[in-house]
Order: sequence, then C-alpha cells, then structure tokens
Amino acid sequence: MRSRSARCMLLVVLSVLPACHAPSSDRGSLVPDGLEMRYRGEVDAMVEQADASGVARGGTIVVGSSIVRLWKTVGEDLAPWQPVNHGFGGSRTWELVEYADELVIAFQPKTVIVYSGSNDINAGEDAESIARRVEWFMSDVENALPTVEIIYLAINRAPQKRDRWDVVDDANRRISALCAGRSNRHFVDVNVGLFDEHGEPRLDLYQDDLLHFRPEAYREVFAPCVERTLQRIEPVAPSGP
Repeated sequence: MRSRSARCMLLVVLSVLPACHAPSSDRGSLVPDGLEMRYRGEVDAMVEQADASGVARGGTIVVGSSIVRLWKTVGEDLAPWQPVNHGFGGSRTWELVEYADELVIAFQPKTVIVYSGSNDINAGEDAESIARRVEWFMSDVENALPTVEIIYLAINRAPQKRDRWDVVDDANRRISALCAGRSNRHFVDVNVGLFDEHGEPRLDLYQDDLLHFRPEAYREVFAPCVERTLQRIEPVAPSGP
C-alpha cells in the first residue's frame, strides 16, 4: 500500500499555461450553449443560513459541487480551520463563477477550498473551457480578496468517467498549471489516494453510482490531503471568525 504522504502529494507541473484574466464584461455568456444556470433557490437559502449563523465570515469556505455538498463531516475533519460547507447541487463551473460573490466573496474568507468541474465533463464540456472558468473564479475571488488562499481539489477520476479520463486528466493538468507559480494557489491531487497500488480505482471508497464517495473517502483521502495543505498555509488554528 502507498503511504499517506504518497497519496497526498501535490501534483507538480513544470509548464504554466497562460492564465485567462478577462474581466466579466469581456467573457460573454457564462453558460455553454444548450445548458442553463441552476440552483438559484438553493444558493439563496444557503446564504441566508450562513448570514444568520455568522460562522462563515473570515474563515474557511468549502465550495463546489456535490462532492463538496456530500462531505458531511468536513466541519469535524478540518475542525481547527472552522470550515463552512457551501457545496450546492450538482453545480458546474459556470454556476461556481456566477455565485462566487454570494457564496464566497461576501464572507471574506482567509481560505477557499473548491471542487468543481466534474459535472462539466458529464455535460460534454471540454478541458479548456472548464479550466478557463476555474481561472475566472479564482481571479474574481483574488481580485476581491487579495490575501486569500485557494485550494483546488483535482477533478475525481471516477470509475463512472473511465471513458472520459482523458478529459479529466487534461482539465486537471490545465488547472494545476494555472496554480503553479502562484503562492496563494494550491492544487491538491486527491486522485493519488483514490487509486490502489495496481493503478485501479479503490471501489470501496465509492458509492454505487461509482461517482460519489462513501464517508471513508473523505476521512482517508480528502481530509488528510487538505489538512496537509492547510497546515502549510495556516499552521496555527484560527482563533475564530
């Protein structure tokens, strides 16, 4: 078996792709042709709840699609950093960009942990488009919060996507390159821990849909990988929001 440190190593990319820093006004429509913007009601409800609790301000926001939404134990797993889970629906990267102001920027977090892009692939999107929208999200957050740290979790090479692993790998390579050389951006390759010593997916970590995870995956893979990065960013537990 691979060691935890091997499973949680960060993907190192030597070449850096050009970043896309286009302002919102120059981006055109966020939504790909034939698709739509969803989850308005869910986002509104989440923001209302977060506003009422007050715990989301000035700390750690975890945002993204159902892989984040289903990380039910994130508050316990990363307790010293007081993370707040803002995962919503089966969101895609264009929805991540659309709701960044409300779900992330408004709460002025020190650190943002994001997982997004997997559902774009299911929707037929290519790697370049996915990476471009992830860059827009990171740039928007950084422009509003100049000292923010962003941890991007690699798109899961799920067994359900085996016939599209080439797109997954290309998107991850592009996004990792967007993080390389930027001291506040951190690309974490969780896929290393999701495969066994024979290079096959650890099916014991997946639900029956072969896409989403059982609690063991968050405990054994996601939490240690993210904690390792958080310890480098903010080694002393925050005192509170």
